[in-house]
Amino acid sequence: MAEPSVTRIDHPDMNKQTLAMIALTSLVGSVGLIAMLHWPVVTSAILILLLAVVLGAGGRS
Repeated sequence: MAEPSVTRIDHPDMNKQTLAMIALTSLVGSVGLIAMLHWPVVTSAILILLLAVVLGAGGRS
């Protein structure tokens, strides 16, 4: 029988890092959603600035 091509991550540090990243992403997403409901113009401007910063940092490396 063929083995699955997906490898399991058995390293405990990788599992903790993945769960922490999921929790952080969920928190940022929920805060962003609440901000978008209350202050859509300001939140949009901040997101555009963050996108410019991330793209600028990616171009330099």
